Formats: sequence, C-alpha cells, structure tokens
Amino acid sequence: RSAQDRCRIRTTANSHPDMCVARFAGTLLSLGVVASGHLRTSRTSDPVDQDVGDCFALHHDEDGLEGCLLAYLQKYMPSWDTTNLGTLQLAILNDTVDLSLEARQSYRWAADIPWPIWRNWVLPFASVNEARNSWRSLFKERLANLTASPEFRQLHRIADATGKLNSVLWTTVSPGSTIVFKSEQTPKIYDPMSTIAFGYTSCTGISLMLVDGLRTIGIPARLVGTPAWNGKVANGNHNWVEVWLGHELGWSFMEGLPAGSGSLADPCTKWFCSAAKMDGTEVFTEQWDSMSNDTIYPMAWDLINQEIPGLNRTHYYREICSSCGEV
Repeated sequence: RSAQDRCRIRTTANSHPDMCVARFAGTLLSLGVVASGHLRTSRTSDPVDQDVGDCFALHHDEDGLEGCLLAYLQKYMPSWDTTNLGTLQLAILNDTVDLSLEARQSYRWAADIPWPIWRNWVLPFASVNEARNSWRSLFKERLANLTASPEFRQLHRIADATGKLNSVLWTTVSPGSTIVFKSEQTPKIYDPMSTIAFGYTSCTGISLMLVDGLRTIGIPARLVGTPAWNGKVANGNHNWVEVWLGHELGWSFMEGLPAGSGSLADPCTKWFCSAAKMDGTEVFTEQWDSMSNDTIYPMAWDLINQEIPGLNRTHYYREICSSCGEV
C-alpha cells in the first residue's frame, strides 16, 4: 500500500479526512527537501526494489558507497523508523554513514572488519527501539581527547581498546558527573541522551551506551540478554554487551562498568554466567538485517513488539557458563 493508503487505514472515524492529506503532503514535502539539496541527492536511493549486497565490494567510489549504505539502513528499518524517515534523513542518516566510514579509516582494528559484521553491529544508528538521536557525533566529540591520545593510538587489539573505552566512557561523555547504575529504569531511561541527561540508567541503558561508544570507534558491539531468567518472567531479566574481537576470537561478552564486570576476560567472573543461572534461560542478541536473522530480539520491556531481528545465543551461553559456579 502507498503511504497515503496506510494513513487512511489508521485514520479513525472521528478524524477529519483532510488529516491524511496533510500527513501525506508532509511526507512529500520532506522528500522534496532531498531534491532541493538539503541532503546530498547522489546519496539517496530507493531501497525497496534494490538488492543492496556487499557495499564494500560493489562500490569503490565515495558516492556509490555512501548511497549503498543509506539504502541498506533504510531497507531494514523497523516500521517506526520508516514512518519517521524524513526526520532521520535530515538529522541522523548522513552523519551515521559519514562517521561510521571515518571510524573505519581511522582505527587500526576497523579497516578489516568484514561486511556482514560491520553492517549489523557498527553501522546502525540504533539497536532496539530506543529513542533515535545523533549519539555518534556527540560521542565522537566527547571522546576526542581519548582517541587522540598517544596511548590510545598505539592500541592494536580490539580487546584493549574496548577495555580502555569502558574505563573512561562514564565520565567522559557526561562532563562534571559520572553515569551510575540504577535499577528498573527501562523503558523510562535507556537511550544514550536520556542516560546522560539523568546521570543514571539500568542494565539496558548502560549496555546501549557501551554499544554506541564502541561503534563510535569502529568496534562491532551488540546488545544481548534474556527476557526471563530460567524461563520465568518473575525471575527478572538482564542485558549486557557482546564485542567482536576479530576473526580468530569471535564474540566475547562483558558489562558496562557501572553495571558489573567490565572485563572481557574469564566468563566466570560475570555474576550471571553459571550453570544454575543459564538453566532454562534463553539468550538473544539483536541485529539490523532482517533477512539473515534466525529469530527476533525479545525486549523485556515491550514483549509484544517483534520487529527487532535477532539471533539466538542460548547454546553459546549454556556451554561457556556450564563450568562456572555462582559468582
């Protein structure tokens, strides 16, 4: 259906019929902004009928690559982002592509990250259904002293860069204060800007801030968690972070420092990594691409919402935590 038809369907019996016309006109107007040059028109594309493919392999010119990346982001947007596309185009998408590519060119570990990893866990401007904002440009600005320091520039391993970022992120992005953990804040406070404004958040917000900080410096990171310990909602839920450490090491996991163990080392140092905790527990991670996922990512705060593509990580955690006792 066209956007105008979808609008008519959503209009209630008490709504004035001109409301749809106005909304649709607004959509056309926002698209007209592209044509008028406020966005670089060479970078816009219609992802609906396009097989995006491997943008790095297919496009060696700047405009072609950037247009491909924009098409990829648009192709797999959840419905609320598609509805809000005009705003995203004006405020977020171009910066997302530009700064993601800049990070890929700036850091030693970033240039060789393969397309399937990079497109899902570096490029995206969001992980789940958190509020959309330009966190990447803010994080780049506030992390500039760290990333320009000789100590940081000498780092080669993703694990070392991750550890360094996690040790300073919570004061660096929030000048004059320190972001702390406070339980049961999701979904009130869990996007990075809200976390910075309030100065606290719970495990989901801490994890999303670490994910976004790592993506800012070109490190693949993703939100992971369970909606129900031991398969029982009454037992609570938890979110943490997985980080891609390279071709040989693959994915490892950690928590943002305010929430727990900030180390990528021994899995058994994580309070939740035990045979008892993983008994009956299902674990999932999110991804952007909704074609290669094997499940959805169940958000404990919005279980009815099944629009976030996911991967089931249960086997990995049951296996790696099977020899761990209670921490």
